[in-house]
Amino acid sequence: MIKNTLFTLLISLALLTTGKAEVVFQKVYKIPDMNADQIKEAYGDPTIDVGMDTWAKVSDALDTARGEGWLTGLEQAKTGKLRCNIALAGWLPAVNEWSDAEVVFQVKDGRARVTVADLKVQGPGRKQCIKSIEEFLDAKFSNLKALDDNW
Repeated sequence: MIKNTLFTLLISLALLTTGKAEVVFQKVYKIPDMNADQIKEAYGDPTIDVGMDTWAKVSDALDTARGEGWLTGLEQAKTGKLRCNIALAGWLPAVNEWSDAEVVFQVKDGRARVTVADLKVQGPGRKQCIKSIEEFLDAKFSNLKALDDNW
């Protein structure tokens, strides 16, 4: 726990001292009935991944049907810090791609803060990417709030 806290502080300090970090998303989520360790355990891997888009799933199915299912792992390999929807507009089909960014998770008893800075997505897909990150995190933390010890 001390290592995680120290690591988070070092990352936060690095972002603050460079002065060039552009924060594109930051939100505090309240999880009132959990302590910091429970939040970390329940959240799991801190990678932000909105998942594969529909076209990628169809492509994977076609690769498998042709006997080239091994290509799926290469195409969907994690190549960045987060995967978000970079479609030109919200009404267009999703185009989920990996991108580089600085992602910092900070947790305290009853709350968690997620910060995304220096997002490498440029152009018209940037706004949709940020929106998909927020939707993903809102859904994930909504599920965490529903968890309890009655099982």
